[in-house]
Amino acid sequence: MKNPHMTDSRNRMVAAASSLFLGGSFHKIGIAEICEVAKVNKGTFYHFFPSKIDLLLEVIDLYAGEVNKQFASIAASDAPPLTKLREVFGVPQARNTAWQEMNGVAPGCFIGNIILEMAATEPVVRERVERAIDKLTRSLHPIIDEYLKPMKLENADVPAAAELLMGMIQGGQVLAKAHNDPLVFARYAERAPSMLIAASVRPATAA
Repeated sequence: MKNPHMTDSRNRMVAAASSLFLGGSFHKIGIAEICEVAKVNKGTFYHFFPSKIDLLLEVIDLYAGEVNKQFASIAASDAPPLTKLREVFGVPQARNTAWQEMNGVAPGCFIGNIILEMAATEPVVRERVERAIDKLTRSLHPIIDEYLKPMKLENADVPAAAELLMGMIQGGQVLAKAHNDPLVFARYAERAPSMLIAASVRPATAA
């Protein structure tokens, strides 16, 4: 039987790391700071996580899982297809807006920030982020498919359109952070539909 106190301690460390890593650099955030915010000692930290990297991998999975649930909720809703497509951009907009209201700045994307900081030096982190982004991209397929289906495009390339949509989301995260402006996602939401139609059309093959 799990010890509720230990489970709570673990959850607090993951929550503390999520906030600290989003607001700063992974390399500048130490284990001592995480423990202080989570109100645990280092012994408790190492009971659950062999290293700070191991904690980071769990935070990546948590972040991606939360966003995936939001995309799945949009896909399962009764909203019109165009509304669903635009609501996808509302997910990062809401996250950036909430952080901005509390901390004064739009943070961008947690996993995007991490991959820029660590891709070249930590292959295990790059692989985990790659897996997370691939899963999130696939979760966009039903939203895009529903949007494109009434247009009866011949051999619509839903994966290509989903890849473009994820690229727009990640690009929007960078711009939101650079300009401290979460409303960039609202502008992308207006432009995305026509761009996705173009992206879904497979190039003609030579005879």
